[in-house]
Amino acid sequence: MTGKHRQSEVILRQSDRLMTPSSQPPPTGMRLMRRVKLGGWRYSVSQDYGGQVYVGGSNGVDRVTSDGQSSHVISVYGNFWSVSVNDGVIYALVCNRDDWSVRVYGSDYQLIQLWRHSQRVFNCVFNQLAVTKDSVLVPDRGSQTIIQYSLTGEAERRIPCPVLTDDYTWLCVMSPRRDAVIVSCDDTVSCIDLSTGDCVWSTASLEKTTAVCCDDADRVYVAVGGSSDTIQIAVLDGDTGKTAFTYYTHPNFSNCSAASPFVGAIDHVIKLCCAITVWD
Repeated sequence: MTGKHRQSEVILRQSDRLMTPSSQPPPTGMRLMRRVKLGGWRYSVSQDYGGQVYVGGSNGVDRVTSDGQSSHVISVYGNFWSVSVNDGVIYALVCNRDDWSVRVYGSDYQLIQLWRHSQRVFNCVFNQLAVTKDSVLVPDRGSQTIIQYSLTGEAERRIPCPVLTDDYTWLCVMSPRRDAVIVSCDDTVSCIDLSTGDCVWSTASLEKTTAVCCDDADRVYVAVGGSSDTIQIAVLDGDTGKTAFTYYTHPNFSNCSAASPFVGAIDHVIKLCCAITVWD
């Protein structure tokens, strides 16, 4: 099948109630805040606490400011499948002809660290990293493990993750007090305890799951619908994996990635970056 790739969008959605303490119940709906159109293929998105959004795609990273203005800040050949901002530092998982690497950029967008991610599946199929306060987590789908790297690239251990397959994989980390990672792969969403490698919960009740993101209140947001004409956002309880509610969202999304939501005293924001492909 041939077609024309027309545009990508960063979608900003906000809950319909104020989110303050983490003990508050999940929101009951979302509303569209803004669309920001970007050219080219877009695969991943992350947000810093200054309100800037970083969007990874083919051959680099774009920055989108709070007023919707965009600029290309990192130019490197390869697919930036995953971008995560941690304490002002940008971590990116990049694939170039089956060669996977983790690239780390400072606030001036200059490369400060680079290491190769060796995995037993040698193909450039979507994969995603997640960053905690002291480590970088990257799935190795061939060995069904998650490799835990230090922030400077030393491989520290392999965490068993039997839910991994050769399929597309998305990650997000729970709040620091939970020490857990959420894995979305092959239509299954699971919570893995990072300290023990045990599966806390797993659900296959959602159809065609893709991107996941976590908030500071231990809620999990899952994009549901795969590459179909419409996608829903399901909100799961981080303790049990049970669905709190499902929200119908914009049509024609494909290959969605999600940034960790920013939880502030005023509002609760979820950012999704989706490569939108229109077949003629």
